[in-house]
Amino acid sequence: MFNFIICEDDLHSGSIIKSIIAGYTSFKGIDCQTILFQNHFERIIDFAENNLEHHNVYFIDIILNQENTTGLLLAKQIRQIDVMAYLIFITSYLEFSLKIFQYKLRALDYIYKHEDNVQKRICDCIDTIILETSQLQKTDTSRQITLRSVNQIYTIRLQDIMYIETRPGSRLLYCVLKDGNIIEFHDTLKGVLKKLDSRFFQCHRSYIVNTRQIKKLGNEKQFYSVTMNDGKVCDVSKPNWKELISRVKT
Repeated sequence: MFNFIICEDDLHSGSIIKSIIAGYTSFKGIDCQTILFQNHFERIIDFAENNLEHHNVYFIDIILNQENTTGLLLAKQIRQIDVMAYLIFITSYLEFSLKIFQYKLRALDYIYKHEDNVQKRICDCIDTIILETSQLQKTDTSRQITLRSVNQIYTIRLQDIMYIETRPGSRLLYCVLKDGNIIEFHDTLKGVLKKLDSRFFQCHRSYIVNTRQIKKLGNEKQFYSVTMNDGKVCDVSKPNWKELISRVKT
């Protein structure tokens, strides 16, 4: 399921973008919904928090006529919540393009409203997103790991793993799955990490996390953490923080 979210305070511009997206996704047969926010942009943050299980694509105007809110600040908030979201800026102000790099937003594209080929640029972005998500899905479903518990052997798809952790007083590892099930098994974090792929990162001596299942990054008073999609807060050691940020944004 794809969500295309348009953050545009000008009704005319927003309606044009929505029409382009609706027409092209209908032509391509994409299962999606397209939503236009003209104001009350704080609702976009609520939407981001409640739709992490979907592929979310945000089309954002740089200038939003609302006090204390710009497209860049809004995008930064979205990125902190949904690290896998696609961000596309559509604006009349070319001079703000470099600020996207300063904010480290990992935007897919920066489209100038007054170009002659705006429709093509939007459609090209959608094609890129469809291709990337399709490739990721094929990769995810084909990769598995075998875990040995005390009296049973489990074969688990890597995409189903939320995180793996150690627990005080136990010699076992605990593999927490997206459906809430937990598998106890014998191994070491170092050993199991070798069997995983690049989406997994050992952020702390007690945790290996699936970077695609991170809901939020936390950095308060030099205490680093990640909140996973199931609400679990996992510690991140200071030396691993920058590497984790890099992993999440690639």
